[in-house]
Amino acid sequence: MNDLTDLISARSNELFYYSPYNFIHDFSKEIQFKNCVENVIINFENENNNNVYKITCDGQLHQFYVTKLSWDTQYFGINTIKLKYVLYAHQNFGMLQNAVREFLNIISSEKKYCFIEIPSEDILLLKAITSNSFNLIETRLTYFRRNLSAFNNERYAVRKANLSDTENLKRVARVMRNDFDRFHADPVFSKEIADEFLATYIEQSIKGFADVVLVPDETGIPADSFLTANYLKDDWTKNKINISKMVLSAVSAQTNKGWYKKLVSEMTYHLYNEGAEYIYMNTQSTNRAVIYTWEKLGYKLGCTTHILSYNNL
Repeated sequence: MNDLTDLISARSNELFYYSPYNFIHDFSKEIQFKNCVENVIINFENENNNNVYKITCDGQLHQFYVTKLSWDTQYFGINTIKLKYVLYAHQNFGMLQNAVREFLNIISSEKKYCFIEIPSEDILLLKAITSNSFNLIETRLTYFRRNLSAFNNERYAVRKANLSDTENLKRVARVMRNDFDRFHADPVFSKEIADEFLATYIEQSIKGFADVVLVPDETGIPADSFLTANYLKDDWTKNKINISKMVLSAVSAQTNKGWYKKLVSEMTYHLYNEGAEYIYMNTQSTNRAVIYTWEKLGYKLGCTTHILSYNNL
């Protein structure tokens, strides 16, 4: 069973949960799997920064789909790759464990740092990689909201961030450290490097990496917090469903207490006005205050994933 379509079919139940929209029941499961998983895998090798490692164990083919993260590699000075998918057509734990071990032998010789985000439903692969020196770094929850036309929260004064906000928001990103996000939880990165990465991330978001960055615009209140979002409109026509994502936030506990809820509320209005039918966002399972805020605003749990990393540099 070495044909790619057969390998995808053999793992279709688990692979469905690699769709970033797997929790949206209005999005046809068949169309979603085709657009967001199957076609992505089929076209994978055509992308410049992608590799496929093909490993045969006991006559069974295993394919490891890897994206080379050039920006991360340059920024952190570490040869960074993301393991996106693993294809195989069996349920033999020992065989899969051996294939993962061989994959790690290859990338270790190439001096690569590797991480993967795995949905909780992909149990066999989770077992195989955790038995092979991958370490759990973060458990991530995805929350979402539909029925945006019914959203009816109090309104707050906000504005779009501009370039003059950059240095202040970089400071906020550095100071408001989240010890449980992937970069701060992984010992391969120092706290200082992780802080600076998030500062750089908000800087690039203001410059256009994000579609919108909202900050407070209330008289007497400094703009010491932010929330970014991506409209994802490139996918709206293809998927025939309008889904947007809130991405990165930081709020000064000293000067902007209570503004996280206000920014999420206003971003909900903003994305709905842009045409979104669904909004989703991620956080760590440890982030109880954020989860409480989302649930108060009508957001619901969609799915759970685990981020694991391997480092043998």
